Amino acid sequence: MVRDAKVNQVILIILDDVRAEHLFKLMNEGKLPNMKEVAESGISCSNCVTSYPSITFPCYGNIVTGSYSGYFPKEGSAVPMYHWLNRMDPPSTSKKPPFIRNYGDRSKVLKINNDIGKNVRTIFEQAPQGNALSSFCFLYRGAFFVVGKSVFDLEGIFKHISNSFENPGMYFSNKEIPLIAVGYVLHTDDLMHKLGFDHPNYINLIVECDKYLGSIIKTLKTTGYYDDTAIAIITDHGNYKAKNIVDLEPFFQQKGLIPYVPEKGTGDFDCNFGSVGFFNFPGETWHHHPTIKQMERFKPSGNGKQEIDLFGTLWEIPGVKYMYYRDDDNKPEKGKIHIKYRDEESKKIIKGAIEYQGFGKEQKTRYIFEDFDFYRYSENDKSAKFLDNRFHTIEEWLEATNHIDFPMIVDQIPRYFKNPRSCDIIISTLGEYSFGYEHGKTVVTTPFSHDIGTRNSMIVPFIVGGSPEIPQMEISYCKTTDMVPTLLALLGIKPHSSVIGKSILP
Repeated sequence: MVRDAKVNQVILIILDDVRAEHLFKLMNEGKLPNMKEVAESGISCSNCVTSYPSITFPCYGNIVTGSYSGYFPKEGSAVPMYHWLNRMDPPSTSKKPPFIRNYGDRSKVLKINNDIGKNVRTIFEQAPQGNALSSFCFLYRGAFFVVGKSVFDLEGIFKHISNSFENPGMYFSNKEIPLIAVGYVLHTDDLMHKLGFDHPNYINLIVECDKYLGSIIKTLKTTGYYDDTAIAIITDHGNYKAKNIVDLEPFFQQKGLIPYVPEKGTGDFDCNFGSVGFFNFPGETWHHHPTIKQMERFKPSGNGKQEIDLFGTLWEIPGVKYMYYRDDDNKPEKGKIHIKYRDEESKKIIKGAIEYQGFGKEQKTRYIFEDFDFYRYSENDKSAKFLDNRFHTIEEWLEATNHIDFPMIVDQIPRYFKNPRSCDIIISTLGEYSFGYEHGKTVVTTPFSHDIGTRNSMIVPFIVGGSPEIPQMEISYCKTTDMVPTLLALLGIKPHSSVIGKSILP
């Protein structure tokens, strides 16, 4: 190969919904010997910061592309999260009302390959000169996509990767092994939501994944590919257990707010709400985002068109602590996200903002507050230094906040709101309450979830090992978008210009 490469091929395993502290604890207890072997043979980090909101989409997509959501006609992915309303900027000229995309509907999940847009590239597309295998990795653009016998075929995810090294002719006409193979395990997410992160069945499932990883390692050693193969392990987000579960359907009915019906273009709002709520409201039409004034003087169709203040109304939802919304004058390259925080003791609403400027890698942000630092960065010596009224890069915010709650959130919030497909108002109970509300219905009644900005949901493992060519080191922090450029660097390939992460190789 005409590359300055340390390895000749890479394998990436993405586990869904596993906290870093849980995975490394199991490794230290000797329950994950194969993952421990990979970690000790190369690079490991138990403090990798994922994307906000900490939800499978966009976190999973950001790992595979190395980029984030943003103003997607110019940069970034077109997918702000797993549930979005297809509004465009400028507003679409289509006479059809905007559709709702929800990747929770598995019949729609493969549409993400088109939805992410052309401004970003998957890891497969960034290395077009070799074979690429996607084993159940739904974001497979640029790869040969293969699934098991069913969505519940856990062993098949790992077995397809092993087969591609033992008998590559099963998948590739040139009968060469894959340059890049990615396996995605969603099973851990399903079980965590149902039973919780401390349930024996969930823990045993992670142990089972380790056993199947051992089969891949055995195959690589038997076929002679182990020494020139990098094996990477990462997860998309962590998790938490909410303290309370509340049914929100009666609340919206009482306020006269009617859920949006995309087939008819009728209704007052669309919402997806675990512990973090993402609210869409119509502006001039459903194709337009509303202005702040329109949200302050909103007329629900279910209460005789009597005006309500949507901001004040959403504060009535139990446990709401944070509220975010965009400024009317925002531009893709410059703008402000308003923040409101409710102090639990005084019940006073405290105002702040995040201002941003620039695109992609060049985006810089600053955090502004009036009377109270509600992220409590000022209480930490390292993060307090960045409360200097200056704009800072994603790498600076990562360095300043990786070790405390709300890591990197000052960078992440603007990236989300720049996307025309993002919602109008975000509210968060910070895990105190969980609602399980989607499209006008309560669909989940489990306290186990993920979406918030605290460390238990935002910190994931980052492991790259296998080949003896990979340096042995523990790094104190990194971010999930660093995985793609790190693997490409090992292959001697330059990442696409859209990649915001950076290689963590020395």
